[in-house]
Amino acid sequence: MSSERSRVVLIFVAITALAVGGGYYFFKVYSPAQTRQAARAEITRWEQRFTAVRDCLLGPTPGSQKTSEALAIREMTPDPWNRSACTPLIGKLSRGDEPDTGIKEVEVAWVELDKAAGRAASAFATHVMSATTLKQDPLPAALDELDAARTALREAAGMPGLEQAGKPLRAATIVPITDGDATINKLEVQTKPSAHGMIVFGTSRKGRDVEIVLRTGMAPIVAPATGLLRAVPDVTWGAVAAADRVQFGAIDDNGVMTTPAEQQVANAQIDAIVGARTHGAIVYTTDKQLEIGRIGAGATPGTLAATWEPPIAASAIETAIDVDGRAAIVWRDDKQAHGRIVAGGAPGVPPAAASGTPAVELGDNALGAICLTDDRAWMSTGTGVLAFGGGKPLVMRANPFFVLMGCTNDAVLLRSLDPNKPFLVCTDDCRTVNLPTGAPALATATAVGGKLVAIASHGGVLGVWREGAGVEFFGLPEVADPVMAQEWPAMAMTDGKVIDVLARGAKGFVVIRIPAT
Repeated sequence: MSSERSRVVLIFVAITALAVGGGYYFFKVYSPAQTRQAARAEITRWEQRFTAVRDCLLGPTPGSQKTSEALAIREMTPDPWNRSACTPLIGKLSRGDEPDTGIKEVEVAWVELDKAAGRAASAFATHVMSATTLKQDPLPAALDELDAARTALREAAGMPGLEQAGKPLRAATIVPITDGDATINKLEVQTKPSAHGMIVFGTSRKGRDVEIVLRTGMAPIVAPATGLLRAVPDVTWGAVAAADRVQFGAIDDNGVMTTPAEQQVANAQIDAIVGARTHGAIVYTTDKQLEIGRIGAGATPGTLAATWEPPIAASAIETAIDVDGRAAIVWRDDKQAHGRIVAGGAPGVPPAAASGTPAVELGDNALGAICLTDDRAWMSTGTGVLAFGGGKPLVMRANPFFVLMGCTNDAVLLRSLDPNKPFLVCTDDCRTVNLPTGAPALATATAVGGKLVAIASHGGVLGVWREGAGVEFFGLPEVADPVMAQEWPAMAMTDGKVIDVLARGAKGFVVIRIPAT
C-alpha cells in the first residue's frame, strides 16, 4: 500500500516538475525569444528603407564606410546625381506605426532613432536647398548620428554589428594654431609661401595681435606682435623702425624688446629679418636707399651689434622671407632691377655663406611678388617670371597674365587670372598645367616634385587631386576649410615630404597636414 502511494507521489512530482519547467521555458525562454525575434524582424524591415536611402545618397560604391564621408566624396566627384530623388526615401526613415516590442532597451533605442531620423530629414532638406551657400552644413553630422542610432538599436536587440560598404579613409592630421590656450579668431594671409613655410599675422581670443610662423611639417609658432618684426627661425629677437631710428634686440615673452641696439636713420621700414641672434641679418629701406646689416652678439651680455654694409641706392624694393632663415631682396635703382639672397644662421649654426649670394643684375624689369625655393628666388615681373641664385644662370620666361602664388622646395606656382585657365609650374623651365580632372576651379594648389596638386575640402573630407595620379580622399577629424589669400585660395605649403594647408577649423585656425605623396 505504501509503495503504491509512493509511486503516485513520484508521478505527481514528475508532472509538477514538467509543468513548472514548461512554464519556465515558455515564459522565460520561448516567449522572450519570440518577442526579441519580432523586434529584430522589425529592425530588419526598417533597415531595408535605410539601405535604400544610403544607396540613393552614396551611389553603388560608397567612397567610405562613414556615411558623412561617403556623401562628401560623392559630392566632390563628377556625377549627374539628382539629390531630390532621395527626398521621398529619407522621409520614410521614422519607425512608423509599429506595436510596442515590450523590450524596454529596444523601445528606448527606437525613440532615439526616430529623433535622429527626423534631424537627418530636416538637415537633408536644408542641404538640398542651400548646399552651395551653407557655411556649416548640418547633414554630415546628422547622417553620422543616424548611423550611431542604428548601431545602438541593433545592440539593444542583441543583433551583431554590420560593416557598411566602403573602406575607411586615411586620416589627415589637424594641427591647431593657438596662442597658449586661446584659439586664433582672425588671420590675414598677405605673404607668399616659400620652400619651408611662411609668416602670417592674426588676432587671438586673448584679444592681442600675434605673429605666426608656419614651418612646413612642424608645429606653428605663435608670438605676440607688438609693432616689431620677429626674426625666423629664431623668433626670440627682432627689429622695429621708429620715426628716427631702427632698433633691434632680444624680445621677451610679452613681446617687449629688451636692451635694444639702434641705428639713427629717418623714415625707415624693416623689410626682412632672418637668422639667429648670433648670426642674423636685417634689411631695411628708406625712401632712397637699401641697408643690409649683419647681426651678432654685442659687447655687453644680452645685447646685439650690427655691421652695416655700404648703402645701396634703391627707389623700390620687394622682399620675401623663408622661415629657414633666408630673405630674397629685389630692388630697382634708376637704371634696372637687382636681386640678392641674404642668409642668416639658425640658432647655434652659422649660415653656410655669410651674406647669402652676390647681387645679380635682373635687367629693366618691373618688380612683383617674390618667393624662395630651396636654392633660388623667383619673381613675377608682370610680363613673365624670373629666377636667380643657387649658382645657376638667370632664368627669364615671358608668361603674362599669371599671378605668382608662391614657392615650394623645388618649384614656383603661378595661377592664371582666369580661374578656368591652366596653372604655370616653373622649375628649370616653365610649363602650363590644367587642374586634374574633377578638382574644383578654386581649389587650393601646390606643386610636389614639380607636379600640380589641387586640394579642396567638403563635409569633413579633404580631396587631393594629383597631376597624373588621380584623386585621394582623407578624413578630417573636424570640418576645416582652406583659407583665402585675398581673392584666391591660399597656396598650400610643401617641403616635398608633407603638404600643409592653412584652414579654418571648427573653433579656430588650423593646419591640415597630409603626406606629400
